[in-house]
Amino acid sequence: MRAFLIFLAAGIGTYAIRISGVMLLGDGRELPERVTRALRLVGPAAMAAIIANSLLLDEGQWRALGAWHAAALVAVGVALWRRSSGWTMLAGALTFAALLLAGL
Repeated sequence: MRAFLIFLAAGIGTYAIRISGVMLLGDGRELPERVTRALRLVGPAAMAAIIANSLLLDEGQWRALGAWHAAALVAVGVALWRRSSGWTMLAGALTFAALLLAGL
């Protein structure tokens, strides 16, 4: 029963946080331009943090150069060439899989 109450409280808290933006801005008010620009960068910043963590650390230890880094370089090249997140992820994943199969 205690676990249920904890999950219920977490769900209500999450919902309250999500709905607060709608309630605050629901009457046609707009965010200041500076805030809007900053919010546009939240997604890329979070993705960069996840990628950096994956590339540099392995269970808290520095990761040695290998398949992760080679696949990341391929993905960066495809991203600059194609300008498509789909092609970038596909190229990175395929390169990583091929390097693992090759034993790198």
